Amino acid sequence: MSQTKEPRRILRQKKDHLPHDIVLNILANLPVKSVLRFRCVSKTWDSSITTPNFISTHLNLNLNNNNNTNNLAYLINNSIPYNSNIPIFIDGYDHKFNRISQYPIPSAFLLSNAHSVSSCNGLVCLTELRKTSPHIYLWNPSIRKLKRLPDLSPTKRDWLSTGFAYQSNTNDYKVVMISHMPAPKPNHHWGELGADVYTLSSNSWRRVGMSLTHIFMVSPFNNWNTTFVSGALHWLGDVCKAAPYRMILSFDVNNDKFKEMALPDVQQLLPQCLMADPNSLMEFKGKLAFITLGYLRSNHFNEDEYNDFMRSHTPHSSFIWVMGEYGVHESWSKLFFVRFENVVPVRFFGCTSRGELLVIKKVYPVTNGGEKRYVVVSLDLETLHENDLGFQKVPDIATTFVESLVLLDEATELSGFGRDCVSHRDWCIYLRGAMCCACGSAYHGTEAEAECDRAHCIPQFHSHPRI
Repeated sequence: MSQTKEPRRILRQKKDHLPHDIVLNILANLPVKSVLRFRCVSKTWDSSITTPNFISTHLNLNLNNNNNTNNLAYLINNSIPYNSNIPIFIDGYDHKFNRISQYPIPSAFLLSNAHSVSSCNGLVCLTELRKTSPHIYLWNPSIRKLKRLPDLSPTKRDWLSTGFAYQSNTNDYKVVMISHMPAPKPNHHWGELGADVYTLSSNSWRRVGMSLTHIFMVSPFNNWNTTFVSGALHWLGDVCKAAPYRMILSFDVNNDKFKEMALPDVQQLLPQCLMADPNSLMEFKGKLAFITLGYLRSNHFNEDEYNDFMRSHTPHSSFIWVMGEYGVHESWSKLFFVRFENVVPVRFFGCTSRGELLVIKKVYPVTNGGEKRYVVVSLDLETLHENDLGFQKVPDIATTFVESLVLLDEATELSGFGRDCVSHRDWCIYLRGAMCCACGSAYHGTEAEAECDRAHCIPQFHSHPRI
């Protein structure tokens, strides 16, 4: 009896077998967590999933999948007191800012100095804040892998800022570290800027020159002012002149070239007695945006002119300019004007993919005797509607985020984290709609406890151990 059934079982197994390219196509459309579990099905699957080609295919499909609104959309790093020993978490939020995950900063860091620079294709660039040669890491929280970048050779340069970007031409990632030499003379405050660029594919740093027209200064440790848009990183910096002014320093990640970019002529909107105070750069719906906040008194200050202007403005008014065509100065246009009322300070910490500005405000109390409090809101720039996000802690930085497998083919898996494995039988349940891969009968019960309805069927596949 058993001799007649065995050939039938073998035939069914061959019939149910899918070509490997179709299996990979199915896997490439699954969430990251599911793909990681299916690595344990076989060595062939594991080696296929960890190839650069599969990782890129999975990422591109994930980026193009706009239907799943439950996907992670933003990572928000919260402020903590300096030298605090409490654990640091980066929180993951969906498009409506519901917190749906929480990632502990890896214990490899001196926690009080850990800082998130930016996120790109599921990779987070982290630094340990140090004045010289900071330790820099690339971290994929979705797959719990961490890569420490090689240390730079000791120099006399002081570190200023770090940028992180994706190089689309070569499907690579770059970290740019800007530093400056000590001032050449005692009465000079600024020294020459320089940059070191790390490339993930070569796992190495190289020195990149700056041929700048002006003596430039980038705000130290101000990583949240590093904006990646149109294939370039951007910093808001000061030009060293008798009357200092602001410009944009940009770095094209495809050709490793720095250049200066002029800001829009904000002064045309203001009386002669005032100057708009440059605040930050942002990405607004895929374009470079420049934001001012408040005003500075000029040398031609006139009190009557100032009072007349402030009747329709507030001390914390903000202009938002957007560069319509990247690299074309004439395409700067003022798209929005926002008046912040009844607030003390205002700080911007990000911009959503939908163009909502993320704002931290310290507002005056409603009643006398009350305390000022911080409120974190998303601001629709077109309708000026504010949505209180209900954050209990004041955020440092918010970056867009998508789960990915980047770094799966290298780096170190963080200790203390196990990996869920899935058996071949469970894969067949997923693929064939809860049917036994050996006899074709339906399974019953939960997926983890699935059993074949036909008592005589003994599947030939065994669960892999949980590691």
